[in-house]
Amino acid sequence: MKKRERKKNSRFGSVFNRILPNSKRSDSRFESVFNRILPNSKRSQITIFIILAIIILAIVLIVLYLNQSRIGPIITREASPLEKIRGCVQDSLQEGVNLLGRQGGAIDPTNFFPYKGEKVDYLCYTEEYYKRCVVQKPLLRRSVEQELIIFLQPRVEDCINAVKSSLEKKDYTVSIKDPEISTRLLPKNIIVDIGLDLKISKEKTEIYEDIRTDIDSKLYELVMIASSIIAWEARFGDSEVMSYMMYYPNIKVEKKMQSDGTKIYIITDRKSNEKFMFASRSMALPPGVTGR
Repeated sequence: MKKRERKKNSRFGSVFNRILPNSKRSDSRFESVFNRILPNSKRSQITIFIILAIIILAIVLIVLYLNQSRIGPIITREASPLEKIRGCVQDSLQEGVNLLGRQGGAIDPTNFFPYKGEKVDYLCYTEEYYKRCVVQKPLLRRSVEQELIIFLQPRVEDCINAVKSSLEKKDYTVSIKDPEISTRLLPKNIIVDIGLDLKISKEKTEIYEDIRTDIDSKLYELVMIASSIIAWEARFGDSEVMSYMMYYPNIKVEKKMQSDGTKIYIITDRKSNEKFMFASRSMALPPGVTGR
């Protein structure tokens, strides 16, 4: 009996030495602990199973890691038609906000001052000297909302048609009416509502009467300050930009005088760096005459 046990122990030791070479001290400790817990007859089998399980688990984890690093996330979810339309509209909305900010709230200005490659719309204007300007857009906020609708209309239609075409290629039946767009400038964001009666059918039917989306923006705040400056320009012929920065520390207001008496106002939100730029010509002085 002793000879058989020695043979088994020597067999166990040889296997252990092949798997974990150069670790005689740790082997002896491991074996001594093992000897206390398990009977000699089962020791070698359980040890081999444990080691094989660790090796298999390590191989599986390595394979999964390599596959994920090569092809990205294993599970991806395709965006719904609603999410695709919203994402597309948000991109167009941001583009429109940036354009309106550079051009005084107008998509295609007609009465403008060319400034650094931009067509900056006059929001208060007179062509005469020594005269106060006349406000061109008394309801500036509403005017900007309407300009956004003009900008968005063809782009929203393109967004919807792209999603419609994609669905029809997958054998969906899609019906839709011409989108009706409304926009609202609110503190800290801009909301777009789209009425379109979108109907998508295949195995089941999905109906979207309207879609709402929005983006974070300080355009409302910038437009409100612009409206106040315009009122001062129309009433007194000028405005004091420092007073606005004292009341609104997060806002920067610049006034750039031009040679013909035009003033370019640049209102910037210091945190988001969003800008609204417009032109005013009020109490202009003839060439060669110095005043204020």
